[in-house]
Amino acid sequence: MQSFLLVKNGTNKSAFSRIISNTSIIAFGRVVNAVCSFIYIPWTVKTIGLDAFGQLLLITSYVMLISDITHLHSWQPLLHFGTAPFHERKHRYFHQILAFCMRSDMISGLFGMIVGIVGIMLFSHAMGWPDSICSTAELCTVFILFMNRGWPVGVMRLLNKFKMATIVEMVGSLTRTAGTFIGYELRENLVFFLLVWCATQFVLFLLYNGVAFWLVRKNVERRFSWQEFFVPTVKIPGIWKLTIGTSTSKILDSFSKQISTLLIGAWIGASDAAIFRVASQITNALSKPAGMLIPSLYPEFIRFRDEQDWKGLRHTMMRIFGTIALLGVAVLIISLSAGNAILDYMLHYHSYYGGVLVSILAVSVLIDITIVPLEPFLTVMGKVPTILRAKIFTLLIYMPVLFVFTKRWGIWGAASASVVASVIMFVWCSARALQVFSHVYRRPRSTT
Repeated sequence: MQSFLLVKNGTNKSAFSRIISNTSIIAFGRVVNAVCSFIYIPWTVKTIGLDAFGQLLLITSYVMLISDITHLHSWQPLLHFGTAPFHERKHRYFHQILAFCMRSDMISGLFGMIVGIVGIMLFSHAMGWPDSICSTAELCTVFILFMNRGWPVGVMRLLNKFKMATIVEMVGSLTRTAGTFIGYELRENLVFFLLVWCATQFVLFLLYNGVAFWLVRKNVERRFSWQEFFVPTVKIPGIWKLTIGTSTSKILDSFSKQISTLLIGAWIGASDAAIFRVASQITNALSKPAGMLIPSLYPEFIRFRDEQDWKGLRHTMMRIFGTIALLGVAVLIISLSAGNAILDYMLHYHSYYGGVLVSILAVSVLIDITIVPLEPFLTVMGKVPTILRAKIFTLLIYMPVLFVFTKRWGIWGAASASVVASVIMFVWCSARALQVFSHVYRRPRSTT
């Protein structure tokens, strides 16, 4: 309640400060995760080789793709519909919303597991996978059941417990690092490292759900009704529309990111797919501080919208864009100066002109960074269909461009296709955001 009153009575600066503070907490955790990845990726490559590592990335990319495209992002409806009932102490209604989010995680996880297994049975040869890894890949898809952690994330964001989410993610990274070290010392094979990845997903599932249940029990006086989980007693108007709309938007994001690795592996080989994926991870890691603003933006933007404080929202967004601009410059400088050396270290393999690959991907990431505040703003303002149309159009252009560019220029072409997609998405979202903001910003003046 205290944080809610602070937002209600605070200044624009306090909202911006909370966004930066929460983002800093998340950033610290991601730094630890990045450091761990700089340890376990080289260990894995040295143990099983670049080609087997490429196969590992193809399998994990496939599992993450299926999880992402079947996952209903329940944290968004929990924040959107649950914030007011929670602060107004309407605990029964809050539990009904919470039960909906828990059900959506469970159902989408089960559906994703089935889709993943069937997909491998039907399309493994089309993706260029050898028969020797298909049974292991099918085992990995079972863990899609434990990869949907939407409602725990929503609870932590609602209660402003970003530090707890960060600790959970850090424990997951340390789990994978420890497992990889064991495999490195014992000179294990591809299957062992895949099982380490699966075990990490299960550990994250247990920790996220355990912490979220504890937070709900601590902060909500009324006990959670499991009857509401199994037999819902109320229909929440608009919750399915928001859930499907926002989830579809995230699905398109994940599809465009994960599918490129799978297609490159099918078109030009697992080794090139590994080089492209690790180069993408490097540039994405450098841009993480900007991307980590998103979890902090939604709660603040919702409060600005509910109070119709358009001037405060505009002021906060301008400060966010200024922060993002500085981050963008840093990403570009690091990519140009050290990208090739980082890529060689991660893969223990010298990729000719790897610095050019990282630099091209850095340009794509720079453009993506500028979209960071726009998508939450459009979502909060009820313009989810606009985001969906932009992503569908971008994806329809991206897929043929990716095919032509990859066939023509290899992984350089694939990186260039990412730049094309980023430009299209930026132009569409920025134009629509300016239109919406112009309308709402003038509204208070027109009523006086």
